[in-house]
Amino acid sequence: MTCYTVYHLDGERTLRGGERQLLYLAAALERRGHRNVVVCRKGSALAAEAKRLRLATAFLPWLFEWDPASALMLRALIRRDGRPVVHAHTAHGAGLAALAGGGLARVVHRRVDFELNGSWSRTFKYDSADRTVAVSEAIKAILVRGGMDPAQVAVVPDAVPFGPEESAWAGLAEDSLSPATPEARARERGRIAAKFDIEPDLPWVGNLAALVPHKDHDTLIAAAYIASRKRPDLRFLIAGAGPLESALLAQVERMDLRGKVWILGSVEDGPAFLKSLDVLAHSSWGEGMGSVLLEAAACRVPVAATAAGGIPEVVEDSKTGLLVPPRDPEALAGAILSLVEDRGLASALATAAYAKAARFSLTAMADKMEEIYDRVTA
Repeated sequence: MTCYTVYHLDGERTLRGGERQLLYLAAALERRGHRNVVVCRKGSALAAEAKRLRLATAFLPWLFEWDPASALMLRALIRRDGRPVVHAHTAHGAGLAALAGGGLARVVHRRVDFELNGSWSRTFKYDSADRTVAVSEAIKAILVRGGMDPAQVAVVPDAVPFGPEESAWAGLAEDSLSPATPEARARERGRIAAKFDIEPDLPWVGNLAALVPHKDHDTLIAAAYIASRKRPDLRFLIAGAGPLESALLAQVERMDLRGKVWILGSVEDGPAFLKSLDVLAHSSWGEGMGSVLLEAAACRVPVAATAAGGIPEVVEDSKTGLLVPPRDPEALAGAILSLVEDRGLASALATAAYAKAARFSLTAMADKMEEIYDRVTA
């Protein structure tokens, strides 16, 4: 087996889904004998988590999108290795990798279902790379529609750790992403209930996502208003941080949903939060794939979600969850109510999702990425 040094580029300041996926991949590759270097911002949440996982790090200024100083530093860093692969996990990283110059094996990841920003950006960041990786067929279709050659785009779904071994790679407890025991679930509900003054014996509908526009919490809060008119006992828990927090709090007040909808902020243990829920409601109007849906499947939590982007490649409507059109609060409210009121249906869908979830393992993702690295360095 050929071993590589993989330079994972990501200049984000926060630790969201894309950064988690970078770390999962690096951790899985590390166990296969590859060296991984997380190239990020000094002092970032990504740097801290990489250090916790004992992954090598290197830092760039990341001054702006086309930062020549960062590109020169990157090239100097990579020149030290005989078989390097530059793997950009963001569009900004793709630009820096391209600026660093030719002769480097370059892979670019695309996780968002936004249209490409013009032909020049596409050509420089993506066409010039040796391979572009889309996390779903839906993302690949967007890239091809934007002018990319389909043969240059590989689909590698995002992943989550399955089983004790993969959980250990990712620095998680062995039972982190697994169905909760009744005792563990009751403890977590009790902890959250005490902290936020939420009744623990009522149905909890939750959301775990950054508070940013494409996650569309506006639609979720509107769905909460509609569903609560039929089931006043429902409690909606929105976990996550982001620039829209104050606007969402104002929306809750404006719709007179205080005591029914809580904006919790960041949660330390996402899987534990998921296990406390009766239903996960995922309201995005734009989604590359939705790795939180994989986490819900691993924890056997019933899902009501929108059919945005690559979500239907994770959740099969009426088989492993319920899907509704994006930006349709009435439909989302209906799906939530179906899962809350028909616990047999909710259990059956969650069990089916759990049975199929292992195809999104870290091992499966690492297998596919190794094949791509072999190809771009041949």
